[in-house]
Amino acid sequence: MDTRQWTHILTLLSVAVIIDNRVYKEEVDMFVEQSLKLKEVITPEMLFSKKMAFDWFVVHRDEIQAWVKEADAHTVILRHILAIGESPHRKEILAAIYAIAKVDGEYHASEVDVIGMACKHWHLPMPRSD
Repeated sequence: MDTRQWTHILTLLSVAVIIDNRVYKEEVDMFVEQSLKLKEVITPEMLFSKKMAFDWFVVHRDEIQAWVKEADAHTVILRHILAIGESPHRKEILAAIYAIAKVDGEYHASEVDVIGMACKHWHLPMPRSD
């Protein structure tokens, strides 16, 4: 998997943190945890540490927050979903997004929408809410 694919993955994970207009420490921590978990599954040889994952989020947070607030946010999110396409790791990526979405104890409607878009385009079932 090349770096552009990782940009799409990390962007979608970041969207799960940002989409409900609240950023909690637990969500950012889960972003880092899930990023590293995906790295081990997808590209175990890639150098990517906790600090690198956290720094990636911090560097891209404002940009993602800006376009998430726009009327056309779904188009941008869909572009990232489609870019991942038929990756054999779609299920793991979806599970990571879901883990971030529910870590704060509230599975917000905007998070459900993003996960629903991914499920639709990746031909996966919606995760069951506990």
